[in-house]
Amino acid sequence: GELSRSFNRMTDRLVRQMEEKELEAKQKEDFTAAFAHELKTPLTSIIGYADMLNSYELTEQERGEATYYIFSQGKRLESLSHKLLELVGMDRQELEFKKLQTKELEENIRDTMRIPFGRKRIRGKIDLERGVIWGDRDLLLSLLYNLLDNAVKAVEEGGFILMKGSKRTQGYEIKVVDNGRGIPQEEIARITEAFYMVDKSRSKKAGGIGLGLALCTQIVKLHGAKMEIKSKPGVGTQIRVIFSEEQ
Repeated sequence: GELSRSFNRMTDRLVRQMEEKELEAKQKEDFTAAFAHELKTPLTSIIGYADMLNSYELTEQERGEATYYIFSQGKRLESLSHKLLELVGMDRQELEFKKLQTKELEENIRDTMRIPFGRKRIRGKIDLERGVIWGDRDLLLSLLYNLLDNAVKAVEEGGFILMKGSKRTQGYEIKVVDNGRGIPQEEIARITEAFYMVDKSRSKKAGGIGLGLALCTQIVKLHGAKMEIKSKPGVGTQIRVIFSEEQ
């Protein structure tokens, strides 16, 4: 009987160790996929502007602007790669938060989204009221890019997307509204899970792998903010991110 109990304890330990190894492997796999997803937005901008330089007759000013966007997005890739690697095991105290001007974020986002909006003839508007958000610049840009990227995938050609920023009594609010296909109520609680896609066939056609909102959720949490999602099938989706004052 003692031998049997010892054997059972040993078996339980082995099972736990195997489960821990499987979980560790899955986390590494998930992070690799997330990293690849995050590279997509700046790469899209770089490829788009490079194609513009190669395919069109441009003025010197236009060529200069395209060259600048390629350079700036290349630097963003470099910075973002470091940030994403640092997210593994990172806690909030290790982030270097600064006061970020919303108009500077707006300018960066507008330049980057110009090509994705243009490809689907999306009527896009980005308007962040002048204010300050306390946070990490690269992670906040990643958050806003992902919110817009999800909206682009949700809308049909010629659709509408609005990113609106507003000062609050305490803090700042950013909302993204689209007139896309919307999300069923029963799915809303799950869409922030990594790799969860409401419509897998359409998400794959749009190049999605169900990571954008999962990353957004993590970044929001790191900034002590909160994210609210409202949606109605056939009408569209609204996502609000509410930042508190300086932490």
